[in-house]
Amino acid sequence: MYYVILGLIQGLTEFLPVSSSAHLVIAQNLFSIEIPGVAFEIFVHLGTAVAVICFFKKEIKEIISSFFKSILKLYHLPTFFNYIREDKNSKLAWMLFISTLPGVIIGYLLQNTIEQMFNNSTFIALMLILTGLCLFFTDIFFIHGTKTIKEISWVDALIIGLSQAFAIIPGISRAGFTIMMSLARKLERKFAAQYSFILSIPIIIGASIYKAKEIFQLNISCFILFFAGFAAFFAGYLAIRFFISMLVNFKLRFFSYYLWIVGIIVIFFKL
Repeated sequence: MYYVILGLIQGLTEFLPVSSSAHLVIAQNLFSIEIPGVAFEIFVHLGTAVAVICFFKKEIKEIISSFFKSILKLYHLPTFFNYIREDKNSKLAWMLFISTLPGVIIGYLLQNTIEQMFNNSTFIALMLILTGLCLFFTDIFFIHGTKTIKEISWVDALIIGLSQAFAIIPGISRAGFTIMMSLARKLERKFAAQYSFILSIPIIIGASIYKAKEIFQLNISCFILFFAGFAAFFAGYLAIRFFISMLVNFKLRFFSYYLWIVGIIVIFFKL
């Protein structure tokens, strides 16, 4: 039962700007349990990735199709760049590719350092409070974004990618920071949410593939793994719909209040 709860927590907090990594650590300390191996992590993370794919299935299908069409034009660079400029889905695919690179590189180089941070609950709590502050000021200062895929540049994509890489730190919300930086770069709010959610797919699937070699080190039944993965999928799908509504209606600051309360509780009770 506890593992299904962890799956629900992963699904909800992956797409809400509250840091899924921090909430999993807090839940483990609260219930006095440990995540049962890499296989569990892979299943719940893939559950959240499938939630995004199902929610944006039409957009993702078009992005993938346009991406491969653009690959076929690489033999002639002028044609390639013209195609990207004219085809919005192809451009979006390459912007997502650029945004993914910083997280892949930094995550690989600093994986051992990042893993050690998960043992410091006070540090995680401070990062939650920092995330709350960023969301609060985002709602105040980054309001009137108008950029869509036609206006987004590779500089925008790189900066958003760096914010995703920074969110590898436990307690820093990937959704929160990529949304914040998207809005800071003047992306339209609904497009910023779409970009952030779709951007999560390659990093989640890539990390799962990287860890897949350890999947056979099971200390939990496959039945529970599937239930936990489905719970993450179900909660993640609902969280996406809920967060887009909150973002469009300028209500990020409500997540700030929540994060500040959780951060203070973790520090006070040493969770």
